[in-house]
Amino acid sequence: MSDEESPINVLLIEDNPGDVQLVKTMLRHAAIANLTPLAVNLATASRLEEAKAYLHEHHCDVILLDLSLPDANGLETFLQLKHSHPNTPVIILTGQTAHETVMEAVQIGAQDYLTKDDLSANLLLKTIYYAIERHRLLLEIRRRAEALEDQNLALNDFAHTVAHQIQGLLSQMVGYASLVDSHYQEQLSVPAKQAVDQIMQSGYKMNNVITELLFLASMRSEQIQANLLDNRRILAEVVKRLRYQIRETRAVIKIPERWPLALGYAPWIEEVWLNYMSNGLKYGGNDGQPPVLQLGARREEDGMVRFWVADNGPGISDVDQKRLFRAHTRVTSKKIRGEGLGLSIVWRIIKKSGGTVGVDSSEGKGSCFWFTLPEGNALSAAGELYAEVGNG
Repeated sequence: MSDEESPINVLLIEDNPGDVQLVKTMLRHAAIANLTPLAVNLATASRLEEAKAYLHEHHCDVILLDLSLPDANGLETFLQLKHSHPNTPVIILTGQTAHETVMEAVQIGAQDYLTKDDLSANLLLKTIYYAIERHRLLLEIRRRAEALEDQNLALNDFAHTVAHQIQGLLSQMVGYASLVDSHYQEQLSVPAKQAVDQIMQSGYKMNNVITELLFLASMRSEQIQANLLDNRRILAEVVKRLRYQIRETRAVIKIPERWPLALGYAPWIEEVWLNYMSNGLKYGGNDGQPPVLQLGARREEDGMVRFWVADNGPGISDVDQKRLFRAHTRVTSKKIRGEGLGLSIVWRIIKKSGGTVGVDSSEGKGSCFWFTLPEGNALSAAGELYAEVGNG
């Protein structure tokens, strides 16, 4: 007999002889009336332990379970069965059991439920078939998800290996250019000096791009732990990564000495500051003036800390503001702000960190990009609002 012609093996776990007989009668009538193309083999057990022993020795396609048994009662009945045989679909048979208990069982893994008072042969068979098919589909989805996860891990490993090799080559390129710049300045012509400088700028920019791509690839799988943030140290690293862009734009960066205590994962928050400040450097400045970025933070009444980067750029229209944090968004103003994935990455990071993002702007008056994080005062032994971070 082929697999398609194999009978359906059903285990009924029920201690009421009348209900057992009812199910047997319905399945027998269904076979006589040809309601099912496949034979249905029914086994019964009146206790949970008896059912577990049967399942240990026999294959079962689906279980019909009464939640009120002599040795188990209520939701615990289903939980025990699910724990011992997680790969067998379960249909709850409900009589006097509270509806809330039945629905909770369905929410945590039961395939379906049937009310004994409304039971019919046709409904019973349909529910059995659907439960088996849904369970089969869920197992297939899980199998494919695991296969995709394995592929993603392999691709991530490959991407990291290639990226680190590229970063190594970039470091050599920038290192040699820096050597030429520092030791042979007087021997270089003006065009040669400009070329060396451009090599170093492009190398650092390429390294930033690779770092951000690796960061984006690892966001989904990386396990993180939020700690008190040292924003002075984080921003010192950001300024270092943006030094050529700052020098090229002649930008003025105003950074406070004191920061409210906040919780976050430092490598992620560094990327948030980097994206906000990079955008400010690209699109800040107006009427020939260089960009001026004012960084700041304040404690909010809802237990969050708001951080921001305000610029002196041309501002953003209300329509474009609503689209900024979507992936691959280009705003309609002449100066394209938030192009590509930058601000969508910010949105994902801050959402995962328990905060929100936004922008306050009006055309001709600059923009203030902000994000919030949970405050860290509860972890401060002194309970102070502000801390001189990075001085020790």
